[in-house]
Amino acid sequence: MKTTALEAPNRALIERASLPGLFEALVNRGYLIIAPTVRDGAIVYDEIKTDTDLPIGWTDEQAAGNYRLKRRDDEAVFGYTVGPYSWKRFLHSPAIRLWQGARNDGRFQIIEEPLTAPKYALVGVRSCELSAIAIQDKVFIGGQFKDNCYAERRNNCLIIAINCGQAELH
Repeated sequence: MKTTALEAPNRALIERASLPGLFEALVNRGYLIIAPTVRDGAIVYDEIKTDTDLPIGWTDEQAAGNYRLKRRDDEAVFGYTVGPYSWKRFLHSPAIRLWQGARNDGRFQIIEEPLTAPKYALVGVRSCELSAIAIQDKVFIGGQFKDNCYAERRNNCLIIAINCGQAELH
């Protein structure tokens, strides 16, 4: 990894050859790696184990009502545009158990679920997606009401962003 004097202290340039070491370090620190991968005919965000699970050499073609995968002429790792999925499902889970009930001696008792969140490393987040996450942050933790589950997930989240290499024009 290299950093330059112009970059903030929390930024680094990660060379492609360093990806296996990065993934190993993340796993050793207890992170679940969430990144783009090829599955079900699309590039989706899901848990992966190694850098070889990334969509190396794949791109997508998008048009009105059309999405398909296509092989690239190179081995680009992030050579596709933003696809049909978002990071939101990892940061704002669609299903969280908040409490459960139990009967003890004929009495009903509410047992609150402990607030725990997975330790995610989101790899391959683009600048437009960072903006979307920032909006979610304002809505779920920056306003009058705070979503503690969302806040806990964001606190346990490491984001590794990438530069956009191509844009999809319609």
